Parts: sequence; C-alpha cells; structure tokens
Amino acid sequence: MAYLGITASDDGLSAVGDGPDVVSRLVRALGDVPADAPIVIMIHGYRFHPGIAQVDPHRLLFSHRPDRTGWKIRSWPGGLGFDEHDGRSGLAIGFAWPAREKHLPSLLKRRCTGFAAVYDRAAFYGFRLAELVRMVQRLAHGRSIDVIAHSLGARVALCALRHLETVPERMILLGAAEFDARAREHVQARAGAGTPQIYNITARANDFYDVMFETFAPRRRWSDRAVGLGPVRDLPHWLDIQIDRQDVTAWINAQGVRLRPSEVRFCHWSFYTRAGAFDLYQAILRRRPGWDIASLRAAPCFVRQEPRWSGFRSGRVDVTGKAPLGPDDLTDLNRA
Repeated sequence: MAYLGITASDDGLSAVGDGPDVVSRLVRALGDVPADAPIVIMIHGYRFHPGIAQVDPHRLLFSHRPDRTGWKIRSWPGGLGFDEHDGRSGLAIGFAWPAREKHLPSLLKRRCTGFAAVYDRAAFYGFRLAELVRMVQRLAHGRSIDVIAHSLGARVALCALRHLETVPERMILLGAAEFDARAREHVQARAGAGTPQIYNITARANDFYDVMFETFAPRRRWSDRAVGLGPVRDLPHWLDIQIDRQDVTAWINAQGVRLRPSEVRFCHWSFYTRAGAFDLYQAILRRRPGWDIASLRAAPCFVRQEPRWSGFRSGRVDVTGKAPLGPDDLTDLNRA
C-alpha cells in the first residue's frame, strides 16, 4: 500500500474505507515501506470537505485517479512519486478535514465569514494532525515524517507544532494562509526540542489571494501580513522560495528539476498545477543532495522576495483557462 486516507473530525481520526481501525491500517501500510522511503502527510486547503462527495479530497487531490478533472485538480500522491500500490515508493497519507463552511449561516450564527470560521477551525485540526503524527512516530520509530500542505492546510500544519514533542522533519507550505506573527508563534511555541525545516513556497501570482486572506481572516493587528510576503525569513530553519521568480526557476532548472517558467498572473493553485512543481517537492521530500535549507540558503536567488504586485507589473499572462479575476475567483475566500 502506498496511500492511506485519514479523515479528521470532531470525534477523532478514522481511516478511509472498510476494515480495521487507524492504528491497524497504519501498521499494515508501514509494513510495506522500506526504511529509506519517505512518509509524507498531505493536507488540503479551503473548501474541501471529506463529508461531501463533490469536494472530498480523498476522491480528488489525494487520489491517484481523481473522480473528476478540472484545472484545479491534480493527483498529489502521483505528482510526489508515490506508486498507487507499491509501498517501496513510500507512504502518502492524506489528511482530510472539514475546510468548508457556508457563508450566510456563519455570518448569522458566528458573526464572521465562512472563511473566518474555517480559519479558526484549522487550529483544532492542528491538534488532530498532531495526534496522527504521534501515532505514525510511535509505529515507525526513528523514521522521518514530512508534511506538505496547501493554503489553510498550512495553518493546520503549523498549529500542530505546539502539540508535538518530536516535530516532522520537513514541512512544505504552498501558498500558506497564515499570518506572519502567528506562524512565528507556532514555530517558537512548539512543545519539545527541534524545529522542522520549513519550505515556505510563495508566489506573486498568489498576491490577490494573500490580500483576500488578510481581509477575511481574523487578525489581531492591522500590521499582520500573510506569510506569502516572506516576513519570517530570520527563523533559522525557515526558507522562503518565491517559485515564480525567473532566477529561482532558472536555478531550480540548473539542478536538474524541470520546472516550467511561470506564466500565470493570478492563481492560488499553480503551486501544484504548474508543470514541474511536484518535481521540485519530490527533490525536497525524497532528500536529494543539496535540497536541505542550509544548502539552499547559499543560492543568491533565495535571499529576498519580489514586492507584492510585481507579478502584475511583469506582464505575465494567465494560462489557467479562466479569466485572471473571474467572479468565481474573486469570491473564493468568502463563499462556500
């Protein structure tokens, strides 16, 4: 087995499909994985929900053969190099949580947008994620565990850190929907020793969505900014990688990873739909030489980020198949 689906709810964790409990399923799955193969927990972002078939991440992002096609849908396990059945490629664990809330009922009941309600909920599911990480650590003692998360899934991943004594080795955050100050607190308030290597994958193509996030997510101070601007760079185990910078793409290509040049002006999903993006994450997660943070810090292209809206000024064109600022995208953060 190369994939195991886990659903998190208010009541706890459950494994997808019929059969034994989570621990038994993990034992069986880990038994097929060699000691040098990766174990990666994948976390989706906003608007997915394991209890709604049409947006169930187990059937879409986490499936080798998604139930439907679409420009936002890609197979994460396939992209990350996990074979559908062969455990020798490693184990991909899909962590699904209820990241969807209807807008109007949330306003009436909680006096906040549906997105703000899901943002708050993500902290609790960070606790559930920590439960899963501890479970895997106990069953695969001494093995490295990594995390890859998109959007609000990155907040779930960061919130889990304060509940762990032994943290994941690597965390790849794609278009993270979290504030800079809170990200710093998550990292610094961890319960035990050690800090994961955090690869904060940013893009100027995500600027519009970062602004929407700052508008609708509950923030404590007006000075709080999304981590997409790269303000946490002074943490020793944190590296910002602006994936749509031309010199960053050129450097990645020079290392043998064929990342296609970015051509999108506004897109929140190009972090995993862009050709070659998963090859980059594979290089990190499969521990290819030179992809640790200490080595990457030596490359000049990772020293700084371009300012917000520079992607708009650069004249990039949109190739997502939709208008750059269509009505569906404009309301993606505040409607469900």
